[in-house]
Amino acid sequence: MFNPQKKLHPTLLNIFKKNILTNYRIIIKLKSNSEKLIKKLENSINCEIIHIIKFLNIISLIITHKFLSNLIESAEVEFVCLDSEVFLCGNKTFSDFQLPDSKIITSNLSLTGKNITVGLIDSGIYPLESFTKSKNRIIIFKDLLNNFNYPYDDNGHGTAMCSIIGDKFIYKGSILKNAYECNFCMIKAFDKYNKSYCSLIFKALDLILEYSKETNLQILCLTFEIFDFNEFILNIFQSFINKLSSKNILVIIPSGNNFSNYCSLKSLSLLNNCITVGGINFKESSKGINHNKILKPNLVSIYENIYLSNINSKYVPERNNQYIYPTKIKKSFVEYYGTSCSCAYVCSILTLLKQKNNSINISDTLSLLKLCCNKIDNIDSSIQGLGTINVNQLLE
Repeated sequence: MFNPQKKLHPTLLNIFKKNILTNYRIIIKLKSNSEKLIKKLENSINCEIIHIIKFLNIISLIITHKFLSNLIESAEVEFVCLDSEVFLCGNKTFSDFQLPDSKIITSNLSLTGKNITVGLIDSGIYPLESFTKSKNRIIIFKDLLNNFNYPYDDNGHGTAMCSIIGDKFIYKGSILKNAYECNFCMIKAFDKYNKSYCSLIFKALDLILEYSKETNLQILCLTFEIFDFNEFILNIFQSFINKLSSKNILVIIPSGNNFSNYCSLKSLSLLNNCITVGGINFKESSKGINHNKILKPNLVSIYENIYLSNINSKYVPERNNQYIYPTKIKKSFVEYYGTSCSCAYVCSILTLLKQKNNSINISDTLSLLKLCCNKIDNIDSSIQGLGTINVNQLLE
């Protein structure tokens, strides 16, 4: 006799059998032509739908134990698992750092990222003057957590990534500036504690696909990781990446929160049709396990000693449906480190590459990187991949 509980992922099954939770945050795979069941779920008081991925027949929701028990008996339900948590790969420390007296260094004077849109799924974006004046480069802002209509960032990570990509930042005493005319499409899916859920990321990815054509979105920066090897969830991410890749959108992913140590590579960083970026501490040499074939990361980039202007993370953009102007920021700096920074820096370079050749795809990009990356001495290939980008060679 068929046991409907076999449809449950082992982790969910273990919790389900103990019956210790009133509600579950889950992701369900449905069979095709399940419109009646979806309608039933939409009208039920025993569940709350988070998002429906139509092209994959996936639905994420919060559901009661009793209703889930009845639901898995439906022939239209194929598989059910818990909604996994997702975490950003960047960290920050506050600093008394002083602005260096040096010129701004640009990677290529003729390339600025103009008319290229970079998509980010992050903690938000603060409306800095460099993003909003003389032209508002935040062309899309969507808040999946608090539903505010105007840009803000209650964590700071998203703004930091945008500054590395499309503004200026300080690295080892130099002021670097790359795609300073690019546009941003920011989906806020992470809270002030660096955390989100796969269901919200899937909703954000659906929105990215929706906005991609109208905004000329060419780069997608995903600066987060998940800590489990849930094949079902990873297959959903792979399906989204494949669809984005088919539209010539380059997806850039960090290697994980432990810079480029081969043991830190997991889950998202191992997916196909994307570029995985690790971080390197250039002060130290390191040896990994020798591999005959380089799989991941694809390359490495700057990882620490990155200083950015601080923001007001307590800023709320509206109250009673009225816009609140952002407060003036004191001249203070914050240091960011982590592979999200490495990922953002590579995004800034690839934004310039996309401006130079809009039609370039993931295969073309990886081929170019093989020609335009330099190995770092005394660091194993399993940790550095192709090495670091020779920017001048890539953009010449």
